[in-house]
Amino acid sequence: MKNTRLIMLSFLLSVVFITSCTERYEVDLDSTFTRLVVDGLVTTDSIRHSVRLTTSTSYFFNEAPPAVRGAVVYIDDEQQRRQLFEVENDPGYYEAKEAFAGKPGVSYQLEITMNEAVGGGSRYTAANTMPLNTLQMDSIVLLYRADFDFYLLNLFANDPPTEDYYKFDAFINGKPITDTASRSAVVDDRFFNGNNTNGLGVMFLRSDEVNTGDTITLMVSAIDEDYYNFFQELRTESGGSNPIFSGPAANIRSNVKEGALGYFAATRLSRISVVVGENAKGN
Repeated sequence: MKNTRLIMLSFLLSVVFITSCTERYEVDLDSTFTRLVVDGLVTTDSIRHSVRLTTSTSYFFNEAPPAVRGAVVYIDDEQQRRQLFEVENDPGYYEAKEAFAGKPGVSYQLEITMNEAVGGGSRYTAANTMPLNTLQMDSIVLLYRADFDFYLLNLFANDPPTEDYYKFDAFINGKPITDTASRSAVVDDRFFNGNNTNGLGVMFLRSDEVNTGDTITLMVSAIDEDYYNFFQELRTESGGSNPIFSGPAANIRSNVKEGALGYFAATRLSRISVVVGENAKGN
């Protein structure tokens, strides 16, 4: 009985000690250093390619990032230098005057000159080479998993016998559903290099997203290793820490020189579609 009382007393004293040592701590996050953020892409689609320019914000900033206005933006390749012009009703977006399609194997250079310095610089550059190889797609199959109530999109395609990297995005009736980094997927070809993917699961679709008659389109982007690593780091950073009390993550890489954030990439695109049948759930 005496030992029980001593144990209870020790426990109560420990609780009092722990609670008495807590105090409110205000975290002062430095928000004085602003950097340029670049989001640019050249693809094999014949479109008026664009680049988005914004500035970084503080951790607690809950609005759209401030757009960068009045910049002079060029995209160069091996044969032509194209200027991108600021979109009048879409601040921060700079668009080519005419449509053009990127070419595999070509290196594209981005050049940004700004009227006012951001992050200590007024001129920024980036470069990326579009991959030569990509998957030769045969078909995609939508399989329903009743145990988890979702669809799995499986890809059958032939992979070239080279070291390659791919990004997967999905559309339903032309509307993108992979509009965040957490929903897009990136893979390397280490497990199917030079072979058929044999039904590789590349995308999860919620059952409430899919209806009979819908057209599901899978877009495959052939990317280089550095952009693959950038996207992996972006997904990790945006998804939170695991374990929860792990240390701070390293800064996400960027290929924009002079200390800017973001990425300028050149990707080779291909697409394949499937129509959702009446018995998609196997009923």
